[in-house]
Formats: sequence, structure tokens, C-alpha cells
Amino acid sequence: MKKDSVYLERNKGRKLFLRTWKPDNTNTKLKGIVLIAHGYAEHSDRYNYTAKYFTDNNYAVYAPDHYGHGRSEGVKADVPDFRIFVEDLFGVLSKIESTEKDIPIFLLGHSMGGAISTILASSAGNSLKGLILSGASIRIDGDVSNFVKSISKIIALIAPYLPLVDFAVEGISKDPEVVEAYKNDPYNYNGKVRARMGREMLRSEELITEQLLSKISIPTLILHGEKDPLVNTECSQIIYSNISSKDKEINILDNLYHEILNEPEKDEVLDLIGKWMDIRN
Repeated sequence: MKKDSVYLERNKGRKLFLRTWKPDNTNTKLKGIVLIAHGYAEHSDRYNYTAKYFTDNNYAVYAPDHYGHGRSEGVKADVPDFRIFVEDLFGVLSKIESTEKDIPIFLLGHSMGGAISTILASSAGNSLKGLILSGASIRIDGDVSNFVKSISKIIALIAPYLPLVDFAVEGISKDPEVVEAYKNDPYNYNGKVRARMGREMLRSEELITEQLLSKISIPTLILHGEKDPLVNTECSQIIYSNISSKDKEINILDNLYHEILNEPEKDEVLDLIGKWMDIRN
């Protein structure tokens, strides 16, 4: 596996970090490309194991660090507007299309990255061979009143970086080593969710309407850990019920927590994804 990275220049010279993994054998034509959109407060290098699985099966992998995440520019775990995440991911998709001609591209989005990927797939579906979602966070758990939403806008304007809500890291995996590694990773954000970031998460919920979901018509694989304490499985059910794809599948995975690609059963999950992609190549 060949691992590399580059900084892409975005608007006003902002730097977006892009990690790539490619198979060692460059003489064989790639079966496809997997574009990964990581979740909130983490970064692309946490998908090294996932990338190795795909490169071993002759797929190349691309994964940017979102704005304010990992090695990309921006205040840690913050974004002025959720749509920046989508625009940046579209920029990476366009780069792949321009350099890797006629190779099928699959988009894999986890958690917040699932929300980003869902929005992108609604408008750029023709560029994608398929969409894979892992614990896609398209709704904030619990009912959020209009009053709270209004207050969140005000706080986000007055004190955008104010830490407000705990992020329960222990919910990512039932493997304590994964949780400990997450806490000790300097490129992760372990603090409370900032005011503006919280507001933009609410905005993502406003963006991902039933109408937007109905615009997704490409093959879609929806996966979610049954015991995910961070994102309700209802999010995946909403996506499945509202996308217009004729080729769609949902799988609620028994006993798995939020990061299904970092659970002890990760190889089974990766096999499921790999076989699904191979069939659609």
C-alpha cells in the first residue's frame, strides 16, 4: 500500500489536507476508488485500516480532513457554515475525476461525514457509482425546540468557540483500545462541541430534508450499529425511506457501536462493503 498526502488550495488560499492510499501494484487497472468523508472531531488517518482493506482489493482511497479537522486549516472542530464541508468534498471529487479517468468512484461517509456525503450525493450523484453510509448523522438525537434553535444562533454569533456540549467518546467503539487511542490522538478534538459547530450541525438537519433525500437515485448501502449511542438508527431509516434509489439496502448491525469500521467485527463490515462494491463495478 502506497500512502501519500497533499494540500489542496481552497478559497482564499485555505489549505485542505488530502490523504491517499493506493495499491502497490500500479500495473493492474484499479477496480475503483473509495472517497471517504470522516466524522466529527476526527481525521482521515484514522481510516488507515479501512484503506488497507480496500487497497488490498485493488481500490484506491482518497480521504480529506474536513475544514477545522486533522491537518486542514480552520479552528479545531469548527466551521462557519456546514456547506463548506460539502463544497470541499465536491472539490476533492472533482480532482479525482480529472486525474483518475473512467474509474468508478464510491463515496463512503461516516457520521457527520455521512451527512456531508448525503448532501453531495443529492446533487453530484452522476459522478458516483455508489453511496455507502456508516451511522450517518442527519438528525440531532432528541427533539430540539425552535427556542433552543434560536438561542443556538445567537450564541454562535456572540461566542462561536464557546464549548457547550460533551462529546461522549466512549460511544465510538466497545473496544477500549480504540477509545483510548482516540483520546490520545493529537489530531482529534476531545473538547466539548463548540457553539457554532453545534449550530452548524443543526443546520445540516435543516439542509437534509425529505425533498433533498429524494434526489438521491444512485445505488446506496446504509449501515448502522445497532447499539450506536451517538447517532440514532432512525437517521438511517429516514434515509432509506426517502431516497429514490431502486438499488438500496439497509443493514442495522447487531451489537455494534458508532464506529462500525473500528469495532472488533470490522473485517466482517469491510467484507460486506467490499462485496457490495464489487457487484456494482
